[in-house]
Amino acid sequence: MNKKEMCNKKSIAYYSGFNGLEIKAIEYGLDDFVYFTVNSWYEQSKKSCHRAKIYYTNNDTFFKYNGYKIKLADCIRM
Repeated sequence: MNKKEMCNKKSIAYYSGFNGLEIKAIEYGLDDFVYFTVNSWYEQSKKSCHRAKIYYTNNDTFFKYNGYKIKLADCIRM
């Protein structure tokens, strides 16, 4: 599946930054990736779909968007 198809799925988690960030899917493999949309508080035309690598450290698990670290522990499961 490509990025657009993954972002049309039902949301699995929510983060209240960036005008509403909704995590759509997590892809597991050699490198793990998260698919998400931003601007969820606006109409469909303003939403944008993104793919980011998941980083694992001793203390937390996070991905980056626009230079900001978003911890998966800070996301609310839906």
